[in-house]
Amino acid sequence: MTQGGGELADQARAEPGGVTLFDGIALVAGAAIASVHFRQAIPGGELAPVGWALLWLTFAGVALTASGPFLAAVRRLSGRPGPPCRLGDRLWALMGAPWVLAALSRVASAPPPGGEGGDPLYELVLVAGLAVASVSALAIVWARWVMVPPGAREVEEPGSWSHRIGLALGVAWPVQCGLGMVVLGAQG
Repeated sequence: MTQGGGELADQARAEPGGVTLFDGIALVAGAAIASVHFRQAIPGGELAPVGWALLWLTFAGVALTASGPFLAAVRRLSGRPGPPCRLGDRLWALMGAPWVLAALSRVASAPPPGGEGGDPLYELVLVAGLAVASVSALAIVWARWVMVPPGAREVEEPGSWSHRIGLALGVAWPVQCGLGMVVLGAQG
């Protein structure tokens, strides 16, 4: 046993693919992007507890997805040794890119204070981005797992936590479309 944490801490430091401080920073950046999307989505009046639960669940989904591009960028630019970028990591960055781009378009073309109505650029970027990302994820997943001849499957070693989350987001691409509809529906 060593000082400052014991055997479990030493194992966590030695194990590649664990959650790092940079990963936490990327997750916080994803939550900031989600807050831009939900800035006008919170209703002014009372909301039932079920409504608040659904709102927070949607916020968590957008925040998790939007952190993908930040996670990929931080890992690439940090210079620290880490797990190689795998298919799941790339899918996570792909699925999160529309949320980041739409948030940037919303900040760049903010409506005047007290202005009502939707932002057409924001809506276009979010809808088109989610459509392109979803169709791309579908094509990647289809080519990788559905159109493979029997016996030609390669055995993969278990990946990092980010690889597994990215694969889940890539397979569950319809959820992203649903999150987009919730966010856009709450704007009007």
